[in-house]
Amino acid sequence: MDPRSFSCARWNVRRWVIGLVALGALLTAATLRPPAARAATELHQDVTVAVLSDSPPFSYQSPNGTWEGLAVEMWNLVADNLHLDTHFEGMNREALTAAVAAGRARFGIGAFAITTDRLKHLDFSAPFEVTGVAIAVPYVSRSIGGTLLDALLSTTFLNLVLGLAALLAVVGTVFWMVERHRNPDFAGRRVHGWGSGIWLSIVTMTTVGYGDKAPRTLSGRVVAALWMFISIALISIFTGTVTTLLTVARVGTRIEGAEDLDRVRVVCVAESAAAQLLADRHIHCQQVPDLAQGFAALRNGRADALVHDRALIGWALKQEPDLPIKLLPGTLRPEYYAFAMAPNEPLRRRINEAIAHALDDVRWSQFRFAYLGNQAERH
Repeated sequence: MDPRSFSCARWNVRRWVIGLVALGALLTAATLRPPAARAATELHQDVTVAVLSDSPPFSYQSPNGTWEGLAVEMWNLVADNLHLDTHFEGMNREALTAAVAAGRARFGIGAFAITTDRLKHLDFSAPFEVTGVAIAVPYVSRSIGGTLLDALLSTTFLNLVLGLAALLAVVGTVFWMVERHRNPDFAGRRVHGWGSGIWLSIVTMTTVGYGDKAPRTLSGRVVAALWMFISIALISIFTGTVTTLLTVARVGTRIEGAEDLDRVRVVCVAESAAAQLLADRHIHCQQVPDLAQGFAALRNGRADALVHDRALIGWALKQEPDLPIKLLPGTLRPEYYAFAMAPNEPLRRRINEAIAHALDDVRWSQFRFAYLGNQAERH
């Protein structure tokens, strides 16, 4: 073999050996790097997150401009786990859905529940909080005098009195017509005799029975007997109606659950899960932009019930305990809060894993108690 060829071949082998050793060193270094450093290299990236503004206690902006709330705290735990640098942008529900669907924001967070309509455009992470759609009603405690006056001036009471007066007039006229020819108490001038008939119908209905006027004919006594039996039912109806009016005037419209919503005026927040639930059940609701205006509708008498997220209503009532509004027990349907994202989001699985780790983190329990207080123990 030519010495030159042998020397060249030996040099090529040496180059291959040196290359393999260098590659092995690089692989070894990459393997020995700490896991956090490898994750930072792989996942360290900037992301834009749309935040549902003005939905405490899950997401809201503090006076100094920072974002706070239970959903924000969960996102921060996830972002720390995945080494994501976050840029928050506040939006309403409609804008948040559009931004995430169009890719202007990579994720959407806040009091944002998983619904069938939203699943047509978005995907969601695993839920990090469970709450429910609930009903709030006005509660106005009045004095006895004010309550009685409200009941006496109500349309229902006035219609009841007018109807009863008309019925007394009809029965009194019948008494006069059957008694006027054979009973001197109902004879004389027409107005006097008719007035005696009215008086007899009144004392008969109230079972007072002074005895100064009484029917003497068979027809008159039959009418009196029938009127006595009818009066028993009328007095019961009158008493029950007045009692109901006094109760309603004192504690507000009586609504006990979802079965009562189709007969009262309902208000809900636009684009919310509660609005979709009511639409699915064919219950009409007046839509308002936010929860504050929903409360205003209850206070001003423009609505009888507010349907919205239980946690959000509870938080608002906790901040303003003097509001004449009470939250009914129970929920119409559970709500699952999660992070919104595009259907093809590559980080979806890793975000779900991070949420699972965060739910077991003691810091998450502390956050829930700080924002929800004793409500956190009921979920």
